[in-house]
Amino acid sequence: MTLQDYVDSLRKHWLVIIALTILGAGAAFGYARTLPPEYSSTAAVMVVPQRGDSTNELVQGTSYVQSLVQTYAVLASSPLVLSPVIDELGLEGTPTQLAKRVSVVNTLNTVVIEISVTDSSAEQAQRIAEAITDSLIAAVPAVSPSDADNQPAVRLETIAPARMPQAPIGPNTRLLTLIGAAIGLALGVAYALFRRVLGTRVTERADISAVTDAPVIGEIVAWRRNYSILSTMLRSRDSRSAESFRGLAANLKYVAVDRDLRVVMMTSSAPHEGKSSVSIGLATALAEPGHSVLLIDADLRRSSIATQLQLEGSVGVTSVLVGEATFEEAVQHSESMNIDIIAGGAPAPNPGQLITSHRLRELVEEAREKYEYVIIDSAPALVVSDALLLADLADGVLVVARSGRTRRKQVINVLATLKSTHKDVVGIVLNAVKRKERGPYYVPDDTPGRRWSLPLRSAADAAKKPSRDAPVSETLDDAPVSEKLDDAPTSKS
Repeated sequence: MTLQDYVDSLRKHWLVIIALTILGAGAAFGYARTLPPEYSSTAAVMVVPQRGDSTNELVQGTSYVQSLVQTYAVLASSPLVLSPVIDELGLEGTPTQLAKRVSVVNTLNTVVIEISVTDSSAEQAQRIAEAITDSLIAAVPAVSPSDADNQPAVRLETIAPARMPQAPIGPNTRLLTLIGAAIGLALGVAYALFRRVLGTRVTERADISAVTDAPVIGEIVAWRRNYSILSTMLRSRDSRSAESFRGLAANLKYVAVDRDLRVVMMTSSAPHEGKSSVSIGLATALAEPGHSVLLIDADLRRSSIATQLQLEGSVGVTSVLVGEATFEEAVQHSESMNIDIIAGGAPAPNPGQLITSHRLRELVEEAREKYEYVIIDSAPALVVSDALLLADLADGVLVVARSGRTRRKQVINVLATLKSTHKDVVGIVLNAVKRKERGPYYVPDDTPGRRWSLPLRSAADAAKKPSRDAPVSETLDDAPVSEKLDDAPTSKS
């Protein structure tokens, strides 16, 4: 992974990062508010030599005192000093527990010892500081060396008595809040990076490129929830979703520059990845410049194209294969999309046997002769073997992967499975890619605007193959859109 990959991951999960940062700050602030206030009272004592009649004695005494002051600082928080304080004030706890609330500081190159005590009560903090000071002054003579007259060599004098604290010193709400925010931010960043490193689902082009060399020839922008592909493309031709299908069609033509790629099979690794919707969108985009396009629903186990396009689905591929209808009788024309469709037909008890029949090959060959482009929608390749059998009838295969749903392992497995057919996998189409940013070249999918512009052509025209240079006739800009489109279900293919 590159640095840009990490930056993109942070940008993608910015909402989670901000939420965790705010949550951490809020939790820390709430915790700080539950803590009792802390007051601190400080007293200071100075260690002085007991005798100093001459200058020489003063100098020697000062050096001697400086060598002992660190020892007395440690003595101030020892049980020898704190035990009498506990007994005198009737405090609960042991000297060790009391020592945790006592801070003793000896300023560098001085003989001054500062004793600070923290407590939830200002009065109690002052009393304990005074008691410790008095206990230390009383304990020093007992542990200090004696002079020639059997007197302590040093003594302690109070130079700053303990005062009543006027304001609490803690808890430090601001500091705790900042620490909580920092922890939340770190958790958010870690979440984003782990999702990037350990994520198993494909969400963008780079995820597919990381597991296969197969090119991503199209990224279909997700359309509005509860909208069908039909209602999405009829509402506005200038939306990102509509334009992404045009991009897929253009890329397919570029791929086919040096080879014949007129019959394309669409498949996926698993259900609910949107292969049928992508097949409809691709067929519509190919038909927009005036090409003749036939869409064959060869997913005989779970046909859905006729339902999505609001066409009759009882007559279709199965009807032709069992001899109940001819090719011309099975073809329907979708005026809204301006493409011809052969639906799946009535459900068959033996779809696997129908797929392997020679009549299906004849149907595809007849479609190849009459249309410039034939799109075959097949079943998922990792679920049933239908796609492997149909691949031999096509010039190339397109694999549809759904952003946020298809796993990387599924992409690897479906490509490996199709490789056994010795049929070229043209590329991968990443479906339902989220694009929230807007620009002057696009309008939202739910904004009324120019409808999908298509040349009018009837199903009867399928009998003869139109020229690739056929002029574009009148468009459907003024054609009425059914009021039921708003409630049209999202594709479940």
